[in-house]
Amino acid sequence: MTENKIVYDGTYTHEGHDVNFQTNETGVTIIETKDGKVQAPMDFSVRKASFFQAQLVEWGYVSY
Repeated sequence: MTENKIVYDGTYTHEGHDVNFQTNETGVTIIETKDGKVQAPMDFSVRKASFFQAQLVEWGYVSY
């Protein structure tokens, strides 16, 4: 997989699992929701978040 180091704000969803990406001054905040239960926000570098976002797309997640 090519590393692109670009993160798109928004939510990626697949089978009841939502992953929301929000860029900020220090990196990216990711908030996951599974079956309606919101997990604690996690902060990541742009590099790690872009890798995670690309994995979600490969696994069939769609963004909206």
